[in-house]
Amino acid sequence: GMMYTASSGIWQTAWLEPVPTAHMEGLKITPDLDQSAVTVEIPLVATPGKSTIKVEVLDGKKVVQSGEIIIDGGSGPMRPRLSLKVPGAKSWTPDSPFLYGLRLSLQADGKKVDEIESYFGMRKISMAKDADGVLRLCLNNQPLFQYGPLDQGFWPDGIYTAPTDEALRYDIEITKALGMNLAREHVKIEPDR
Repeated sequence: GMMYTASSGIWQTAWLEPVPTAHMEGLKITPDLDQSAVTVEIPLVATPGKSTIKVEVLDGKKVVQSGEIIIDGGSGPMRPRLSLKVPGAKSWTPDSPFLYGLRLSLQADGKKVDEIESYFGMRKISMAKDADGVLRLCLNNQPLFQYGPLDQGFWPDGIYTAPTDEALRYDIEITKALGMNLAREHVKIEPDR
């Protein structure tokens, strides 16, 4: 009785990746616009001995902040975290979607054994009352009227799978060119890319 085209199987990107015994299993990034800082939490599987995680924040290719987490022994899962100031932080907005680079490297017994590269935007989403006492959605402490389409995310040939990266990009660019500042995803979860 479903009116959508049925689908099954693997429709998002899948891969296998070899990792060393000591490795980072993921990354949780939490920007704090008000404090001009970012907190990084790293699910980690470490081996006995001393390990170090180096964290670098990048503006393009330039490192604007860095820090280290030292883990002294222990095996099994851990969740070390580090907060870093982001000097002169550039806010992310729909009109200026600036993204910082993030590079993490894990050293165990004095040699690099794992590395992760990612990115983040310095933004804050909150609720606040306007001058008339009406509760509004705010982006970076400023009211933001959301305007955009419902994106079903279906493709004529691939159903859930876009034909190319350019097609994905085109959807976003045309939405912005039409003056919209959001796309509400519906029914399916889009690939992280």
